[in-house]
Amino acid sequence: MHFFGVTLTAIALVCVACGSSTNPTSTTTLVITVTDHEKPVGARVQLFDAQNRPVHIGALDLYRPYGTPRGTGACSFAPSVLGTWDGLILADGSANVPIGVDACVPTPGIAYGRYHVVAWRGIEYEKWEGDVDLSPGRGEVRLAIALERAWTPRGTLAADLHVHAQASSDSKVPNAQRVIAQAASGIQVVTLTDHDTNGDLDAEIAALQLDDRIASIAGNELTAHGQHIGVFPVPFDRSSPRGGAPPVDVDSTAAALFAIGRAMKTNPIIQVNHPRSRVGSLFDTTHWDGVTWPPPFQITFDAVEVVGDPGVRDYYTFVDHGRLLIGVGGSDTHDLDSATDGTPRTYVFVDDARTNPFDESAFMAALHARRTVATVGPWLEVAAASKEGATQTVGPGQAVASENGAVWLDVTVSRARWVKVEQIRVTIGSPAGPKVVQTIAVVPNERSHHWAGRIEVGPADTWIGVMADGAFASPILVDGDRDGHWKRGVGVDIALP
Repeated sequence: MHFFGVTLTAIALVCVACGSSTNPTSTTTLVITVTDHEKPVGARVQLFDAQNRPVHIGALDLYRPYGTPRGTGACSFAPSVLGTWDGLILADGSANVPIGVDACVPTPGIAYGRYHVVAWRGIEYEKWEGDVDLSPGRGEVRLAIALERAWTPRGTLAADLHVHAQASSDSKVPNAQRVIAQAASGIQVVTLTDHDTNGDLDAEIAALQLDDRIASIAGNELTAHGQHIGVFPVPFDRSSPRGGAPPVDVDSTAAALFAIGRAMKTNPIIQVNHPRSRVGSLFDTTHWDGVTWPPPFQITFDAVEVVGDPGVRDYYTFVDHGRLLIGVGGSDTHDLDSATDGTPRTYVFVDDARTNPFDESAFMAALHARRTVATVGPWLEVAAASKEGATQTVGPGQAVASENGAVWLDVTVSRARWVKVEQIRVTIGSPAGPKVVQTIAVVPNERSHHWAGRIEVGPADTWIGVMADGAFASPILVDGDRDGHWKRGVGVDIALP
C-alpha cells in the first residue's frame, strides 16, 4: 500500500518620495519589536482607529484600472519595513515608524491618535491584539509584540512555490518587497514564478541579510491562454533577456508547455497552477469534470495546486488511476494587498530542514517523493502503521504494509483559533472509486483534535486520504482585500496515500 499526504484548507497610484514629507518632523515614533519566544520574527502589523477603521498606507493595488500593473503602492520605511494598504510588513521583526508625517505621497502615513493593533505571522500563529497611544509629543513609543505559536510543523520547510514580482507584467512588485512579504508570513523557501521569465530572489535575500531565514529557487510560469504551468528549478542567466527563458506562444497547448519544461537541463518539476480558477486554468478551460478518465489533456506533469473541495476531488481522481502527483499550495500573489504571501503554502519534509545553508537538491528530492503538506490554515499530522502499537509508522509520501486487510491510522489536526475545522474524513481507493470510510466530528474551537483507529483497506494495494475541513471566512489579515474572496469559506486539510 502506498501512503502519502497533502494538506489544504487544505487591481494607479505610485508611491513616490517614500519616507519624505511636507512636514518631516515627527514628535512621536512607533518602535515595534515582534518576537516568538524572544527571537525576532517577521510579521504584518495593522492599526485600527477609534471607529475600528484600518489605517491604510500607500495605495490599494487590487482596484487599479485594468491594464495597470499591481504591486506599486507600497512605501519603504526602511530596507526591511513596508507600509501598505493592509498595514505594516516587517521582514525581521523590528521597525521605527514616524507618526504624524506623510509617509507616502499622495496618501498620508499614520496620523497621531490612539489605535488598536493586530499583528499576524502566517498560519502557524495566533493573531496578537493590543492598543497603543500615538499622540503628539510621545517620543519613542515602544510596542513589544510576543506572538503565540498555535502549532509547529516539525521537520519541514514552509514554501510558497508560486509568486510574482517585478518581471511579471501584471505584478511589478519590487523583488525586495516580495522577499519582505514572504519572510513576514513565515515562508522559508520561495519560488519566483514570473510570467515567461526565469528568475530567483537570491540577490535580494542577501541584500536584506535574510539568508538565515529564507531561501529561493529559480522558477518560471509558462503562460498561455488556456493554462499556466509552473516550472522549477530553471536555469537563470541574469545577463540574458527574461533570465534566459525560452519563448512561449500564448496559444500553446498544455502538452507544448510541458515539453518546454521537460527540455530544460535542470530537470524541473512541471506544475499545473490554479487548475480551477476559470481563466488560464487547465481543468476548467478543457471542461474536465474532475471524474471522467482519462482527462482531456496530457497528464505528463508532476504537481498540481490543490485548494478546496474541487481540487481534492480532482486529486483523488488522479491518485485512484495511479497518477501519484505532488499536491502543493501556492499563493499566486501578484501584489501585497489581496492574495497574501504564503496563503496557501506547502510544507516539505526535509531531513535537515534549514535555510542556511539551503540544500536545494534535498528539498527537490523531498518534493519529488511527495513528502508534502499543503494548507490554507490547519496543520494535519497523519501517521499510518500496520497495527495498533507498532513502533514503526509512516507519513506523507511513504508506504505502509497492511495486516489482515487493515491499517492503523493516527490523525491530529491543529489550527489557530481563527481557523475553523468541522470534520475529518478518511477516504480510501476502491474499485468503484474513492470511498469515505470514516467521518470524525471536530469539537468547535478546539485547537488540536486527535483521532486514531483501524481502517479496513482490503487485500489489494490502495491509498488512504485524510481530509479535515470547515467553512470559515478567511480573515482579511490572512487573505487580504480580495473582493468577495475573503468572505467565502475555504478550509480543507487532506492527507493522501
